Amino acid sequence: MRVQAILRRIAAGEQLAFSELVDLYQRQLFGFLGRLGMSQAQAEDIAQETFLRVWSHLHRYQPERAQFVTWLFTIARNLAYNALQKEPHRHEALDAVVPEPASEKPDPEEIMERAQQRSRLHSALRQLPMTDRSALALVYVQELGLADVACIENVSLAAIKTRLHRAKQRLRAILQTDKEPETSHEK
Repeated sequence: MRVQAILRRIAAGEQLAFSELVDLYQRQLFGFLGRLGMSQAQAEDIAQETFLRVWSHLHRYQPERAQFVTWLFTIARNLAYNALQKEPHRHEALDAVVPEPASEKPDPEEIMERAQQRSRLHSALRQLPMTDRSALALVYVQELGLADVACIENVSLAAIKTRLHRAKQRLRAILQTDKEPETSHEK
């Protein structure tokens, strides 16, 4: 596995190998932090702090307890939770959660519809508790296994399954409410 080889090189004293680790996970980490509702500047700060903590605590990482990505995202999640609790009103942006479908040349109407769908989804996600956003992003965007997500979220596997089920229901309800056509108040 590439990550384990990089970790062995770091342990052997090859400090430049750490930049490979950053390159390997930086984009995923930025995406995850953005989906938690962090601004780009906040996500950059938290990602940098995450990698600094990884560097300074790499000797504590126990591969028999969790995959490296699980450990990394646990650190990032905890830092993000702390930052967002300190500044609850600064949640500025969510990155696109729905990937753009590949097509040759979408027509303007299709582009507009996709933009509206993304906007509705971002708005709906902002209405969910951060724990729900985190679980959804880790499972459906980062594509981590449920056991890894449970480890990151520090809950049981059953609890993460329940949280995901409820988060999807909440998200569906919010999106359905937003989609219902406006009705006339005439009688």
